[in-house]
Amino acid sequence: MRNARTWLAMFCLMLLPTLAAAQTWTAEQQEVWKLEEQQWQMSKDKDLSWIDKMVHPNISYWDVDQPGPQNKASLQRWNRFNNANATVLEQELFPISMTITGNIAVVQYRYSVARENYKKERETATGRYTDVLVKEGGRWLFIAWSGGDDAKK
Repeated sequence: MRNARTWLAMFCLMLLPTLAAAQTWTAEQQEVWKLEEQQWQMSKDKDLSWIDKMVHPNISYWDVDQPGPQNKASLQRWNRFNNANATVLEQELFPISMTITGNIAVVQYRYSVARENYKKERETATGRYTDVLVKEGGRWLFIAWSGGDDAKK
């Protein structure tokens, strides 16, 4: 019983900074986080229009499972492939930090996701991203990110 209480206390302490940060965000930070959540939902729904609507033409991103940084054409190609070969069943985002300076936003967060592949095999994974957005013409657009699934244990 004592061990369970210790784990619960540690879990609560880990969540407090995240919850406190999200509760004290400015309106602009809330706007950026809403875009983050919308992008993940559109991706889960296999709606590839998020790429044209939310991604800057000069995007440079580097997912942990790729050999190097990639561009927008590569993003479209790999998202089409992934949509044909896997389905996201559930997902949850955990904001860690966000800073906005002028027209640049840097967002860091963790996630949990449950997926099913084309063989109907299911897996859960956790991971992290650092996203960089630029505000152009009154809209926030993804211009860079790095991250992905944590290494399998």
